[in-house]
Amino acid sequence: MAATIDYKHSSAPSLEFVHTIVENSGIPINKTLFAFDWDLTLKVYNRVSQDMFVRGRAESVDVLHHLKKEGGKLVVVTARDPSPLVWESVNIELNTLDLAELFDDGIKGEKKGSIPMTTASDTLMYVGHGIIVAGYEKAEALDVYCKSQDLEIDHLVFVDDFVVNAYNVGAYFGQTEKSGLFKKVTTVWWDPLGLVPHELPSLPNSENSYSDYLAEYRKVFGVG
Repeated sequence: MAATIDYKHSSAPSLEFVHTIVENSGIPINKTLFAFDWDLTLKVYNRVSQDMFVRGRAESVDVLHHLKKEGGKLVVVTARDPSPLVWESVNIELNTLDLAELFDDGIKGEKKGSIPMTTASDTLMYVGHGIIVAGYEKAEALDVYCKSQDLEIDHLVFVDDFVVNAYNVGAYFGQTEKSGLFKKVTTVWWDPLGLVPHELPSLPNSENSYSDYLAEYRKVFGVG
């Protein structure tokens, strides 16, 4: 059976919108995998003030605690280049923000290991403690991760601050040959524009989803 793919846009200040997604899906939290991008999605770093914080602060942290308490599985999927050193860097940041316990998936000692990607033999992903480092092959990484861990998941909720990343996950699992892994995929472009100027002085050019050439991607999420 083909998975249902939902493309959602949110400019909400915190992760409160995830509650609505779960309620509308009709799928229990304990059958849901919540996959979050890291930089500018869960973690925000203000280079001017040198302040690192969870996006949405206490409200978002409360949401994450609720998801974990109800049996949800939480992972970080970062677009940083895959390597043990990068894995370690994200792990340190996760601990610094007191989120590590929420994302620990019980995979120990694999930070120096890797799982080969299925479509690009020269691309590797590094996993452990709820962290997946796989570059921009996020959909493929989630596919390999779920199969390698024998996870029984009906609903994937993927959240990313960059429109292309969010689109790619939906498009990947919308393929007929890939759609059997989940019953439903909800991919969310969590628009970071509202962070400026109160939380950040500006957005990096690499995270600007409003460039003209990205108009077709935005339309998928209902944004002009």
